[in-house]
Amino acid sequence: MIHLSHITKTFGPTRAVDDVSLEVQRGEIVALAGENGAGKTTLMRIAAGEIDADGGTVNREGRAELVHQHFLLVDALTIAENLALTHLGFRFTTRRMIEREAREIIAGTGIELRDVSRRVSELSVGERSKLELIKAIARRPATLILDEPTSVLTPNETGELFAVMRRVAGEGTAVVFISHKLPEVLAVAQRVIVMRAGRVVAESAARDTNVQALANAMVVAQSPGLPVAGQLGDRVTGQPNIKAIVGVAGNGQSELAAKLRDEHREAGHIPEDRSRDGIVAELTIAENLALKAKRWNARDAARHAERMIALYSIRASGPLQRAGDLSGGNQQKVILARELDRRPPMIVAAEPTRGLDIAATRFVHEQLRAAAADGASILLITSDLNEAFALAGTIQVIYRGRLSEAMTPEEASRRVAALMAGVA
Repeated sequence: MIHLSHITKTFGPTRAVDDVSLEVQRGEIVALAGENGAGKTTLMRIAAGEIDADGGTVNREGRAELVHQHFLLVDALTIAENLALTHLGFRFTTRRMIEREAREIIAGTGIELRDVSRRVSELSVGERSKLELIKAIARRPATLILDEPTSVLTPNETGELFAVMRRVAGEGTAVVFISHKLPEVLAVAQRVIVMRAGRVVAESAARDTNVQALANAMVVAQSPGLPVAGQLGDRVTGQPNIKAIVGVAGNGQSELAAKLRDEHREAGHIPEDRSRDGIVAELTIAENLALKAKRWNARDAARHAERMIALYSIRASGPLQRAGDLSGGNQQKVILARELDRRPPMIVAAEPTRGLDIAATRFVHEQLRAAAADGASILLITSDLNEAFALAGTIQVIYRGRLSEAMTPEEASRRVAALMAGVA
């Protein structure tokens, strides 16, 4: 159980959390929704005890575990060794015993993650996300907080996660689920809380609300005519310059993106793991935006950053704010601004809307369509089938490192499920 009362938190001139009170009871699954920069993650970091509030009180029963969007794993160690570092019940003896206990812990969580002897550096983003979940659940927290956990998961993996969430809640754990995916919010949560600009603006039992109402609460009058989450996958005429590659995580998407990055240096690259490959957290927004500039000029970089912050609606105190202090969605916007503003002839976009809210997702889709219309060839690598069908004129499936033949969206709609499962 967690009870937050009149919580406030300010970073420089930005009030990230503004007088927020909420409570999550044992056995309850509560969804926390809102646009990027609404204050959701900051509030939950306070709830978990990672950072202190400037004002208000936090009362929690037992341990709280926050599973971050940004992975806290040691790449050079194996799955088993990463679990050994964080699971207090581990007995540090032989490698065989550590791996056996790791397999037992993984089985106990109900999450599928094979071969505990693999190094984390070899894992897909989806598999890393699973490992973070396993680490947290293995500690048996009284409160489990999940920050955008489905952003890198396939539909089957998402269903697996929801089953785990329901099970741990049934055992008495309080669960908070931060997500932009409103249909998922309604599918798993008992109660939904919407934040905007650091404040709670709506709260309802999940059964008493719907996607449209939540979307309206999130974006209010800022984005007239904005489609709700369920409409993002509505079919539009895919553009011939956009090719989508879809598949279950771990089938070679990461390797393909890395190969293309190495072979096409002049291309724009949107990496699937933004915190590892997309930004330099210690540098400012202006410095990150200028990483691919031909020369460095501090004044020019600051002016350029101001334009990009405005154009991409990056929620920041200014060009000199550290990129590592931005929310995950705003870090993604920095990467998009840097890569797309150069107008490269080719763009490799791996999970480009991962962790983005409705408005930001729509904006990214518009930018990719505009780049394609301007002549850029775009390769979209995504686990979001709705995104693939909404954008691409050609779709391929990747399975165990092999690509299917190119298909039209109509043909793909009939065959994609079987191809992703490796049965066709």
